[in-house]
Amino acid sequence: MTEASSAGSMSLSSRKRENSRRHDVGVNTSMEAHMKVLRVIKAKPNPAGKDRVGSTTPNRQLAAEWVDFKNVGDEPYPLQGISLQHIAYQPRCRDGRWETIMAFQGTLESGRVVRIHSGSELSLSEMNPEDVAGADHHLFTNRNYIWNNDCGDTARLWNGLIAVDAASYDPYPMEGKILVRQGDKLI
Repeated sequence: MTEASSAGSMSLSSRKRENSRRHDVGVNTSMEAHMKVLRVIKAKPNPAGKDRVGSTTPNRQLAAEWVDFKNVGDEPYPLQGISLQHIAYQPRCRDGRWETIMAFQGTLESGRVVRIHSGSELSLSEMNPEDVAGADHHLFTNRNYIWNNDCGDTARLWNGLIAVDAASYDPYPMEGKILVRQGDKLI
């Protein structure tokens, strides 16, 4: 993720002149017309294959469990203070509580996708092609499996005060299936 660039921006005084000209012809020129929006867009919570080989969990298998979020707004989105969370359950899907998976820094440019993989960092060439394709940035949790398949789960982007966005999936997602956002569900 890169810092926002000021290349191609116009000066405040020229923006005011442009806005006043547009206002004369009835065009909405308020700065509120520009939006900063992060959305959870995809997840692969149940990678295909064996979760463990003996007592070892292969890192390539861990990296095949992931969730994507995207800046769907039309401006760069500062990620300071944003974290990814999920619901951690006690046995038998009891007492779910929000657990932070990872916090972010930097700025996500408009239209860019961040993929959060379970496990330790791998080079993209070591990963399955479907676990690389479709994302601009790949981050790793350095943790074991995260997403709950027995109870279902919710991926939530949190800014410390409110949910920026959240999307949920039902229990027992199909093995190896990439879930895509429809409404507030990943299906």
